[in-house]
Amino acid sequence: MPTLTVTRGLPASGKTTWAREQQRTVAPRAARVNRDDLRRVMHGGMIGAEWAERQVTLAQRAAIESLLRRGVDVICDDTNLRPDVMRALAALARRCDADFVVQDFTGVPVDLCIERDLARRTDEQVGAAVIRDMYRRYLAPSVPIADGDQS
Repeated sequence: MPTLTVTRGLPASGKTTWAREQQRTVAPRAARVNRDDLRRVMHGGMIGAEWAERQVTLAQRAAIESLLRRGVDVICDDTNLRPDVMRALAALARRCDADFVVQDFTGVPVDLCIERDLARRTDEQVGAAVIRDMYRRYLAPSVPIADGDQS
């Protein structure tokens, strides 16, 4: 039974480094499917247009499904922070009779991610503002409002 391993974490949290190490040492026959790589191949890089992202999603899902159906383990080393993305990938694994494993990088501190991002080539940097925004939207603990608190 093949396995779909999905990473989850902020940019520069170590997801791709981990995935490449897995391919090198643990799962040399596993295929790595990464949205940033697909963006480079399909559109020459990140262009940000909605139509381009839809195409990347179609290519990503088609590649994962095709590989899993042929018994190939797949590592999807994207951020995968949105719950709907995780649900869709888990459902894809189920449809392909594959195991679904999450490798979690959400505990990597934001400041460390920003530091690592700055060490990347300029054309590969995400930027501190984007990393902080992703943290705020997907990972920051929500603070419940106490009864009677109107602030």
